[in-house]
Amino acid sequence: MKFCVLLLAALLLGACKRSDSALSDTASIHSPVTVPAPLDTGSIDTGIVASRNCGVIGTPVLTDEGIGELRQGRPVSEVAALCDVISDSQQRGPEGTMERVLVVRIAGESVRAVVENDRIWRIEISSPRFRTADSLGVDAPLKFIAAKRGAQFHPGEGGVYGFVRDHCGLSFRFSVPLMAPSSGHWTPRTISEVHGDAAVERVLVTACRN
Repeated sequence: MKFCVLLLAALLLGACKRSDSALSDTASIHSPVTVPAPLDTGSIDTGIVASRNCGVIGTPVLTDEGIGELRQGRPVSEVAALCDVISDSQQRGPEGTMERVLVVRIAGESVRAVVENDRIWRIEISSPRFRTADSLGVDAPLKFIAAKRGAQFHPGEGGVYGFVRDHCGLSFRFSVPLMAPSSGHWTPRTISEVHGDAAVERVLVTACRN
């Protein structure tokens, strides 16, 4: 009789354990699983790209000071920290003198920057990819410059340079005759009539003249 009681107790205990195990398995199957939210890498990636690209994100915009963090008057040490400087060397300038030149890669294009006293003195742009907010840049027709408020044209090294009042730090170089046919100076009207389709060959960024 005692043996029967012990056997019955053992059977009941085993059944309880199996029931608890089944409930535990069911709970693990149906209990919600917390999935970590995806890491927002947008700001991280943007920061990396910007730091290697002179702070330029998306379409580069040419301003009166330069492009992104490559700005006229900025110390070379800051440019080197913020931009991809390809080279820093002495090169022969337009008048035959030697000058210190940084070549900086921005948005896949090379930009030449002349240095004086360890600061960016002049930025030279020869790629049509860099344009102002109003679409002025390399390959822009001369008539676009002539139509701008306060446009002026003056002879200079290698051609005629156009200037507009709304972009005091920029000059636009054209390969056209230095003097007007009447031996006077080019005016916006006369140069546009004769060379309106001539394209900007280079844009120079220097200290604002205003």
